[in-house]
Amino acid sequence: SLLLLFVFGSLSNKINAQSSTISLEQAIERAKDNYPSLKTAKLIVEREQALKATSYNLGTTSIYTGREETGNSFKGVRNSIGIGQSDIDIFTISSKSKLADSRTEQAISSQILTEYDLIKNVSISWYRALYAKKQWQLFMDLDTLYADFQKAALLRFNTQQSSKIEYLSASAKYKELLVNLKKAESKYQASLLILNQYLLYPADFEISSIEVTNNQSSISLNKELLNSSPILNVYSNRISVAKSAWNAEKANFFPKLNLGYSLQSVDGQSGFYSWEAGISIPLLFFSQAGKTKASKIDFQIAGQEFSQKKLELTAQYNQLIMRILVLKNVIDYYKEEALPLAEEQIQASKLAYKLGSIDYVQFIQNVESAIKTKLAFLNQEAELNELSAELKFIIGK
Repeated sequence: SLLLLFVFGSLSNKINAQSSTISLEQAIERAKDNYPSLKTAKLIVEREQALKATSYNLGTTSIYTGREETGNSFKGVRNSIGIGQSDIDIFTISSKSKLADSRTEQAISSQILTEYDLIKNVSISWYRALYAKKQWQLFMDLDTLYADFQKAALLRFNTQQSSKIEYLSASAKYKELLVNLKKAESKYQASLLILNQYLLYPADFEISSIEVTNNQSSISLNKELLNSSPILNVYSNRISVAKSAWNAEKANFFPKLNLGYSLQSVDGQSGFYSWEAGISIPLLFFSQAGKTKASKIDFQIAGQEFSQKKLELTAQYNQLIMRILVLKNVIDYYKEEALPLAEEQIQASKLAYKLGSIDYVQFIQNVESAIKTKLAFLNQEAELNELSAELKFIIGK
């Protein structure tokens, strides 16, 4: 018993010594500032913006000199210096630029989705830590109750009002509480470690116990909310990218330009020049036709994937709404009826045992029944909070 008290005391001192207490909003903001996945998403956007410059393909430049139609003592034509530009791809600039823009938009939508996903994960981890903390606080509140129960049982045993079995049962229950208290505190510490993978705090911290309002009262079956879903936005941008890629492949049927200009001297006399212009096209378009057809199919696939994801999200949204509404009613019942009755049951049992109106068996049964009610409430509340985080992720709030 002394060992358990010492362990519990040391753990409690550790909690009390923690220097910083954070709210859910603070946790989310810190994760957004520090978590690598969001930084990676931002870098991907910058990469796509940088790649837009590749839309402008003005071909390759060649600089040359030489002589032609020379021999047999004829000086012929001398190209003093010539400049040539080959494979100038001006007809695809517009389509490739639009493709680069759509890829940038896709990267931005993926960045937004990554941020919402991070918010969801931080929220769920924070709610789980809150659930563990409330469990631990519940057992702490029961510590005084069971300590008084043990003292009362000892007094009744010493005054020969009860048997030794009653005192031993009271002592066993108190020791059991201390074990549960230690386990609850350990679970809370573990939940903080999981949360800290997103926050990257270098030192110990604790979460705020202030209730978080999820505005479940305003929840309704409004499927229009899915129109702003960051998930669907990513799939919608995939359609835009696929369509732009298809247009870019179609533009590849256009020819590429070749231009050349050179300064010349003829039979030793300068002041002459030459120029040339031409186009480059493949002799056959089988390869490009295949690429264009494949990109069209990619566009169709992207459309079907969007439709499929919308169906899945609609079903998931409806399920979440139904579960949240049911849980809200359950929690209202606990707050209005079950929890007040459980607290009244504990206090009444405590007084009745002191007065001798009930024996230790009835006291233990009544208190454990009330504890189960309180733990059930915490479990339902934790589930509601997690479902709310999932819902906000889906609709983008």
